[in-house]
Amino acid sequence: MTDAATQASFELLLAVAPQLDACAPLKSFIALPEHTLLHAGPPFQPGAVVAPILNSAATAAVFEGWADNVEMARAAILQGRIHLQPAQDRGVVTPLAFVVSPSMAVLRVSDARGAAVRYSPLNDGPPPGASRFGAVHSEQAARLELLRRTAPAFAAGLSEPLPVLPIMQAGLTGGDDLHGRIAAANAALVEQLAPRLSGEARDYLSLANQFMLNVIMAACALMIGAASGASGSRMVVAAGGNGAQLGWKIAGEPQRWHTIAARPPAGPHFPDAGEKRFLPAIGDSAVIDACGFGAAALRYAPEMAVALRGHVDERWFTPVASEAFIGAHPAFPTDLRLGLDLARTAPLRGIMLAALDADGEAGLIGRGIAPWPMSA
Repeated sequence: MTDAATQASFELLLAVAPQLDACAPLKSFIALPEHTLLHAGPPFQPGAVVAPILNSAATAAVFEGWADNVEMARAAILQGRIHLQPAQDRGVVTPLAFVVSPSMAVLRVSDARGAAVRYSPLNDGPPPGASRFGAVHSEQAARLELLRRTAPAFAAGLSEPLPVLPIMQAGLTGGDDLHGRIAAANAALVEQLAPRLSGEARDYLSLANQFMLNVIMAACALMIGAASGASGSRMVVAAGGNGAQLGWKIAGEPQRWHTIAARPPAGPHFPDAGEKRFLPAIGDSAVIDACGFGAAALRYAPEMAVALRGHVDERWFTPVASEAFIGAHPAFPTDLRLGLDLARTAPLRGIMLAALDADGEAGLIGRGIAPWPMSA
């Protein structure tokens, strides 16, 4: 059972009305210390930066002009001349191995009722030009430049905010779990946003078929984060993996990262991936699963069930997957519960994740469910 303090904090989650309302370089919203980059998950232990994040951080440093090439940037990061900080400590959520720098374009999701906000970078599209998969490629610089160039058009297109919950609801109705599969939600977003865009921005929205994922991340971070500071609450208000450790924060002590050794997703390799080793859990998209979607919502995503069946517990495709969560949300199906309480008795806890090559060479190589700790 969920205790009274945690149940009360869940009401704060229910009250949030997330809306997508702005796009601009990160430095327009947040002032970072000099030569600082933002990564997913909790802080790294000294010397423990995993290869995919090191690669993406180096790409980001070159994009900022802090190094002439990736090799020089890697050395500067490892020597401490370029600094890495957890994105969620700054109100930012970033997918997989993507590292956010001050000049990169980010989306803002705000609470329509007040001042609370979360940021997420513009989705960087499909491979090989995408940095979030953690492998260096020559096309990444052009992709990041395209995002910088199109940000003003996205900003203009968001002059009238877009409510996010109806788009997420359309995703669940259309066969999404809102993490591993977001096709229906993305289509719903495109239907509303594309008519407001033109030129390169509209073309990019069509290219980036997971554009909505970053919006969902920011919306879920905003929803669970509403309970931050609620005295005595055990509800999770932040969550992410850095490829070495899985971390989370609870409402009653929102400044503290709790961490355990991250474990890789359980699931299939893609056909052309061979037997390359899955990186342990990575990405701030864990906030989606901490909210109650993703792994706990796979019963709404038949395509994902087909892909994962035989690799994971069959109960992931049933309402049992929601037993770790606190209660229903009026915007979503009644058997889908939101608000993760790690102290609840539940047989399953996990994060629906893309699987990256642990060596940082092959990028995206599979998908699966990475386990959560079974108690706080």
